[in-house]
Amino acid sequence: MSGVVPYIAGWGAFGFAVRVVALAIQQRPFLEKPATHALSTIFFGGVGSYVYYLEKRQLELIQKRKHTLLENRRKRREYEEAKANEHAIAA
Repeated sequence: MSGVVPYIAGWGAFGFAVRVVALAIQQRPFLEKPATHALSTIFFGGVGSYVYYLEKRQLELIQKRKHTLLENRRKRREYEEAKANEHAIAA
């Protein structure tokens, strides 16, 4: 299951855990002010969504760059072969 939902759920769970650990460090009750847990979960879920789409854009850019490099390599190879054949005929 690949998509945006696992990213949002995973980062949201991480946000919830961050809030619980922060309260544990402060030695306060874990479920004190549950709205802050929800805000932390929502914020980190948003971060997860951003990371998903960022990764998607970066992979698309990498594929475009790879295609461009392979195309340039093919053209250079054809040019060098044509130049080698030209010299072979002249000699």
